[in-house]
Amino acid sequence: MDDLIAKQVDVLGSSIMAAKDAEGSIWVGINSFCQGLDMNKKQRDWQVEKIKEDKTLSRGCRLLPAAIFDPSNEAYALRLDFIPIWLAKISITKRMEQDHPELADKLLEYQLKAKDILAAAFLPQQDSTGDVQGQIKLLAQGTTELYQKVDEVTEDVKSVKKELQDFKETLPLMPEDADEISDSVKKRGVGILGGKQSPAYNDKCLRMKLYVNFYSNLKYNFNVRSYKAIKRNQKAQALQIIAEYKPPLFLAEQIADVNAQQSLNLKGGATNE
Repeated sequence: MDDLIAKQVDVLGSSIMAAKDAEGSIWVGINSFCQGLDMNKKQRDWQVEKIKEDKTLSRGCRLLPAAIFDPSNEAYALRLDFIPIWLAKISITKRMEQDHPELADKLLEYQLKAKDILAAAFLPQQDSTGDVQGQIKLLAQGTTELYQKVDEVTEDVKSVKKELQDFKETLPLMPEDADEISDSVKKRGVGILGGKQSPAYNDKCLRMKLYVNFYSNLKYNFNVRSYKAIKRNQKAQALQIIAEYKPPLFLAEQIADVNAQQSLNLKGGATNE
């Protein structure tokens, strides 16, 4: 900041402190600018705080060291291209026009002309070619900053979309997903019992034991009280567990015994004949 070139600029009859840095950016003293608008100290301090807290304006706000604008005090400054945004946020209300007509008129003039006057104070005398080049440079700088802001907004949107997707994935199963889980359990259970025509399947008590164990195993794996509470992002895992489910040994033996008993009965009936 030691390379700042400061000067007083006459803006519509008021003297405003401004400085230009080595990169060509112009910084305007916020307190000095507010004095030019005839604001009292409380109003000036309030405007400084508003700028520091504003999401957009704070990006163009900087604390300058002592001796730049004030011999013994630091001072907050706003970059020139942020001045119109700041002034546009100061509304000219009907009450302002009634109670402080001079301030309302001056604020309007500042909104329309202040930026150009301050910029001109730091521009060297140059021919039309140089002026065009300067305008092109300013336009390029503004375009770059615009693209940067668009990129920032795009990243914010992507982040929000990801958070929303993650949130949706952690919600419980949709009704159609729960139905798919239930249908898969039924289908796997029928296969374990030996088909719908098997004695084990038609043994209501045995069939109930199998499905109770089946659902208990599923709920245990996901630590839920109901299979419907399984999260959406766990659906594929649930279907895999269902496909690989095997009944405990005691239940598997009961199923095998019931189905084998009918087989023996059929053979015995055929021998008697």
